[in-house]
Amino acid sequence: MNLFNEDNFLNIGLNKIGDVVVCNLLFVLCSIPIFTIGPALTALYHCMLRSVKGNLNGAARTFFRSFKENFFQSLAAWLLFLLLLLILLLNIRFLSFQGTDISQVLLYLSEAAAVFLVIGGLYIFPVIAAFSNTLKNLVKNSYIFAFMHFPSTLLLAVITILPMFMTYQDLSLLPLYACCWFFFGFGLTALINSHILYRFFKKYLD
Repeated sequence: MNLFNEDNFLNIGLNKIGDVVVCNLLFVLCSIPIFTIGPALTALYHCMLRSVKGNLNGAARTFFRSFKENFFQSLAAWLLFLLLLLILLLNIRFLSFQGTDISQVLLYLSEAAAVFLVIGGLYIFPVIAAFSNTLKNLVKNSYIFAFMHFPSTLLLAVITILPMFMTYQDLSLLPLYACCWFFFGFGLTALINSHILYRFFKKYLD
């Protein structure tokens, strides 16, 4: 194996690791204002989907191009997601302290609505990253993908949510976890998810 050959597995692997780290750092940087997490997440998925496809040329340049081109759609999707999630969480908290039968039914409905919203949240930013359409159609397509490929949706939920949940289970290791998230955690999660998503995205891509 020629180590100086750009097409060997070692160089390809190192390039992918470098892309993950660069995109992760850019995602963290662009997410600092909080309200820009949506556009940053879309840009991260755009880069990782391109990495899976094999045509990510210039991680930083590709990230910022996607961040700019999809900014307003991603921002609207993110703010709407946050607003609806906040309303549902407050509603769940309120209903959990009520003792009536009707409040219990409403609690189950609110929890189901929250799960439904999170399912859409798993897909909407990768869908915005991969396809061009109106936000309404992108949201609709997100749910179509989610329920057409429900086993993959469950896997995406585990890959995305479980590491974040585990991060807060052992506060003594929080500095280590924070370091991992800062340098590669978000990018690695998006890359793994992109491998799953690209399997059923690719037939609809040009």
